[in-house]
Order: sequence, then C-alpha cells, then structure tokens
Amino acid sequence: MGDRSAGGAGSDAEAGASEAWAEAVVAGLDGARAAERALADALRPAMSVKEENAQRRAEAVRAAAMGLGAAGCASAAGVSERLLASWRAEDPVFDAALSTARSLAHVHGVVPDVAANPAVLRVALDAILRGVPFIEAGALVGVKRDTFYRLRRGNPHLGALFGAAQNLRRRSVSPGRKRKAELKGYRLVRLDASEPPRADPDA
Repeated sequence: MGDRSAGGAGSDAEAGASEAWAEAVVAGLDGARAAERALADALRPAMSVKEENAQRRAEAVRAAAMGLGAAGCASAAGVSERLLASWRAEDPVFDAALSTARSLAHVHGVVPDVAANPAVLRVALDAILRGVPFIEAGALVGVKRDTFYRLRRGNPHLGALFGAAQNLRRRSVSPGRKRKAELKGYRLVRLDASEPPRADPDA
C-alpha cells in the first residue's frame, strides 16, 4: 500500500514538473513573439510595410526549408494562405525561392515532423498561441486529426506543451473578447410591440 502511494506521489510530481517545464517553454515562446512585436513598434514609422513583408517572406522560405506546405509557410509568416499565394503570383523571385526551399528539404530528407523537428513544433505552438484551434494547428504542419491527438496523448512532453499553449492563450484573452467570440455569428435583437425594431448599428 505504501509503495503504491509512493508511486502515485512520484507520478504526480513528474506530471507537475512536466507541466511547469512546458509552461516555462511556452512562456518563452510567447515572450519572443512579444519582443519581436516590440522591436517592430520601436522602428516605426521608419520600418515600412515593404520591409515588414520582406521579413514575413523570409519566415515563409524558412518554413518551406523545413518541408512545410503552403498552410505551414503562411502560418510561420503570420499571413493568410491567400496572401501568400498572391505574393507568389506577383513575385517570381519569391516563388522560386519558396520552391527551391521545398526542394532542398526534399533532397535532404527533411520531413515536417512535429514530434522530431523543433522548428515545425514551434510553428504549431505559435499558431495555438495566436488562437488557432488545436486541430487546425495540426493541419498547418501537415498532421492529420487522429495522428495529432495520438501525438498529444502518447508523448508527455508534446502533451504538456500543447496544453500549456492552450492555457496561456485562454488566460491572455480578455472576458470581453471571449464573450464576443461566443456571440460571433449571432445577432441579439429585442422586439417590442410598441415600437418597430431599429437597425443594428454593427450591421
């Protein structure tokens, strides 16, 4: 009985240590994102949109070199897939760079494995920190739904990191934004028989 209790206590301690480690790692990632935003703000208005987009393109190329597809490259760059496609269509040099980076990954056998490639894992965690749902974050790095869930359950470190990212995201969202998200797509209108309904000011 005593051995069993000691074993349970040891497991709880290990779980607690893993959670604390994951929270520290995710806080570091979130802090790095905040620092990048602060540096960009410090350079404005000297930093132009052109320079900012150049940085985003570089992030997309880096993601491509890790073997990620269009969705992952767009996420790494912090833009939509539609904007990334527009950049590729308008800029043949950028399009060639992205294709070459993907070819480089293929030739060297670089697989966008979220469980083995830190750069790919960071793309997934950054997406979750931005508010992307867990399953969609998996799709961004080319992982199918069931596989992503199995990774979370089967790898304690990944599970702790994903959980920490989701928890930090929840804590960072203000109550007002949470309520707005819950009501998104719905319009609450009060109908009074004594007066006609007024136009929705947000419409």
